[in-house]
Amino acid sequence: MSGDRLHLIVAHDEALARKLVRQYAGAFPDIEVVCECADTTALEAALERGQADAALLDIRMPGRDVFDVLADAAQRGRIPALIFATAYDRYAVRAFDINAVDYLVKPFSESRFAEALARLRERRRSGVDAGNLPRLLRDLGRRPDRLLVPEGTRIVPLLVSSIAWINAEGDYARIHSGGKSYLVYRTLNDLEERLDPADFLRVHRSAIIRVDQIAEVKPADSGRHQLTLQDGTRLIVSRGRGAALKRLIL
Repeated sequence: MSGDRLHLIVAHDEALARKLVRQYAGAFPDIEVVCECADTTALEAALERGQADAALLDIRMPGRDVFDVLADAAQRGRIPALIFATAYDRYAVRAFDINAVDYLVKPFSESRFAEALARLRERRRSGVDAGNLPRLLRDLGRRPDRLLVPEGTRIVPLLVSSIAWINAEGDYARIHSGGKSYLVYRTLNDLEERLDPADFLRVHRSAIIRVDQIAEVKPADSGRHQLTLQDGTRLIVSRGRGAALKRLIL
């Protein structure tokens, strides 16, 4: 990792995809592909060697979850700058949560690849490089004051304090804030772990509310309660969550 050359790991389970990236990279004299990985086991080994400035990687590969591999590598100080290249746009929020340089949705052109490299070079010049990624990955376990959410074709920060409530939609969660809603690729369990329990309450298995958004609480059937939020949303609190609700509002 000397001079101005950028050493790149290419991690993708499809040989043709790796070949295409190598072909694209060959057009740039300052880029050298130093390793190709077809699964996360090979990626772990490549990261451990610490020979790369950046990794261009798919998210869904055979082996362990890619984000778990990156978190482990970060703890050992073995994490390069990251460019994700995948057919799955739903992972974009999570990728930018760990300060990814770019997120390429396949199929992508050589010009789009060049744009990602330009961002990588700018990241390197600005000093916001792999040295900060371990801290950023560790910070994912802390209580955030913002969440990154998709808005059209952009990823934007959303103040946690502006969230009214969140509901589950399969493997996704819909965040309601300021009269808008944002669909994010995160489970309700994941969001519940990240949000401050002093401010947010899981009222049943499919919904989380921000406590200061409660406008009214009244009894419902079978010993449950009905909440009305400030935006007019009505939700039933399960019997198992009634005691937690009382502790937070009394």
